Amino acid sequence: MKPPSIRCTANDGATASDRQLGSGGSSSVEDLAFQLFAATDLSAVLTKFLNILSVVLGLGLVIFFHELGHFAVAKWCDVHVERFSIGIGPILWSRQKGETEYALSALPFGGYVKMLGQDDMDPNQMTSSEIAENPRSYSAKTVPQRMAIISAGVIMNVITGFMFFATCYWFGVFEPAPVVGSVITGFPAWQADIRPGDRILSVNGESIRSFSDLQEAVILSAGDVTLAGTHTDGTSFNHILTPLQSSSVRSVGIRPGAIAQIADQIEKPELISDAGMALEKASTDFLPGDKILSIQPKLREGESVPVTADKGDASPAKPLPFSLLRYMTSRYADRELVYTVERSEKTGDAEKTGATKTVEITVPPSEIRSIGLWMAMGPVLAVQKDSVAEKAGIKVRDIIVSVDDQEPGKTIDPLQLPVYFGDRGGKPVKVVVKRTTPNGDEQVELELIPKVDAPGWLDSPDFKASPLSIPSLGLGYQVQPRIAKILEGSEAEKLGVFKPDMKITRIDLIHSDPTSDAPDALGDAKTPKELDLATLDAKEPGTLEQINWAWAFAEIQRVPNRQIRVYFDDGKNNGSEVLKTHEVATGWYRWFRGFNGSIWQDDRELQKGKTFGEAMSLGVRRTRKTANSIYMTLHSLLRGSVSLDSMSGPVGIAKIGYMVAERGLIDLMMFLGYLSINLAILNFLPIPILDGGHMVFLFWEGITRRKPSSRVIGWAHGFGLLFIISLFLFVMYVDLSSLIGGGD
Repeated sequence: MKPPSIRCTANDGATASDRQLGSGGSSSVEDLAFQLFAATDLSAVLTKFLNILSVVLGLGLVIFFHELGHFAVAKWCDVHVERFSIGIGPILWSRQKGETEYALSALPFGGYVKMLGQDDMDPNQMTSSEIAENPRSYSAKTVPQRMAIISAGVIMNVITGFMFFATCYWFGVFEPAPVVGSVITGFPAWQADIRPGDRILSVNGESIRSFSDLQEAVILSAGDVTLAGTHTDGTSFNHILTPLQSSSVRSVGIRPGAIAQIADQIEKPELISDAGMALEKASTDFLPGDKILSIQPKLREGESVPVTADKGDASPAKPLPFSLLRYMTSRYADRELVYTVERSEKTGDAEKTGATKTVEITVPPSEIRSIGLWMAMGPVLAVQKDSVAEKAGIKVRDIIVSVDDQEPGKTIDPLQLPVYFGDRGGKPVKVVVKRTTPNGDEQVELELIPKVDAPGWLDSPDFKASPLSIPSLGLGYQVQPRIAKILEGSEAEKLGVFKPDMKITRIDLIHSDPTSDAPDALGDAKTPKELDLATLDAKEPGTLEQINWAWAFAEIQRVPNRQIRVYFDDGKNNGSEVLKTHEVATGWYRWFRGFNGSIWQDDRELQKGKTFGEAMSLGVRRTRKTANSIYMTLHSLLRGSVSLDSMSGPVGIAKIGYMVAERGLIDLMMFLGYLSINLAILNFLPIPILDGGHMVFLFWEGITRRKPSSRVIGWAHGFGLLFIISLFLFVMYVDLSSLIGGGD
């Protein structure tokens, strides 16, 4: 019997709130049925049928090779094999050949080799003296022979997994490029000034080929890690970083890159943009498969673009890096942007020949949503190495109390400081900070010259306690969830309940129409978003005192059509009020245009063995990396840092397999390779009834020179069977809940 599988979720970083990488879209029971039967021609139906068939055959092949390992070694050891079955449960087909019955069973979720003296459903055979007298019984064989038989299935899966991988690398595999997509403010990579678009070349002196190499090296490291690479301007860097423990995983705060190409798998064009955003007012719609080749702002008289929009080797064949798209939308947040898009022709012969056309799409800016409340300035939480802030003498825990004679929280919104400094690149800015010393508080006056072309809000806060970055200074700071000012004439002022120094403990983002099914960036009316600003989960980075209002503010900007319920506490009274009016911060514009975060294609590069030997080497490397990632996921599951909901059972595996099969044979073979290694590792866990459980008994017998009693084996197998059945039912529940709910 084979265990359920788990989906590997190891990643370098905490949570990714600004965007999600992937192919986009979702799948539910209705979606899959629609895809299968809505095809208008026979060839489309045949293609979908062949995809399903290839998944079934592929999964069967993985199980077949596992059982073949047991079978072959058992025969080699002259054990009487009674049955060789692919699948479990009622037998659908069987044929007797010699002493062995070969069968196909009803449930294709496993398989088994039934040997004389070894039957998981009848563990007493293992201790039966009568059966042991038969020299061809499993129990009559020596401990090393039985160990060889039990481990053969796992070994065969490792070998076939390696062969799947090596074959794929012989033809070529696209893997995530070792390019920085985003950097988490305050994390080691950010402090070292590693930037979006940078390429990582080596970790601890070992060259890397993909982003997953970087993830593995950091997560498995025991101490500091040395990252070497190149910045986007061609200069080299070599930094020694001390990873942080983030959600029980070591991280330096680097996320993978993406490209400005909308995934072909997006089934509905309306899923490309979020409700209420500027993208809804674009001159024409973006479509699945669109490649953004350049972005140009509407220039003012005498103005030029300081950073060319084709930076990053973009060409008609290659879209912009996602990091450049982020830069342009932040740098020119207040301008119309013209996106030059390469689009595939979808009609007639043009579609068959792969013809493309170029389309220009204009997207207007949109002003920031205001809730009529300014919050209090908090301390500096992080400072970058060799940054403007560090060179000027700004230290962690300093509080900025004045910027060009403006007091944050009183005459300037603390949330606008990134934009204020970004707009003054190359010009002196007078800053006063309050610093706590052993002799008490003191104020220090500084003159800073912000970096040029470092726009504000380029990096959104990633989690509750994430610092808000000022890229032009190289520091991150907190905005406290405590009211500093109520804006005159605002809805918040008219309600008459908000007071200075009042704490904001929670924000609920709710739909004005609770019966609406119209989705936005955070879901539909059935899923109100609750932003808790009073507590911090133990697994989240930072401390309770560092909870940042900027995080809640960024979430508010993603759903401009929602009403905002504000929960407050002044120490004596607490309550809540709903802000219904859509008010704007005049002259301050959103740093994004409203693309849904899940639509972008990953930045992937071709990995191909130039020789047979290199393909074999890449296969070994992938096998080792896959095994490491599975062990890391198991470790995270045991520590509770990864939810049990991340597990997949047979339905989930089949669903993922179908989605992979749609992408082609190479992707399907890589999936089968991963599944083979997954099966090998999980099946060798020390759980009674699995191969690993059998090995535990064999080690006991080898050490003590006596077999476990029938009572011990019976109890152990009963526990193992109960555990496997319970786990199977649980993952089936997770699978079906995901399908019915349309989850990914």
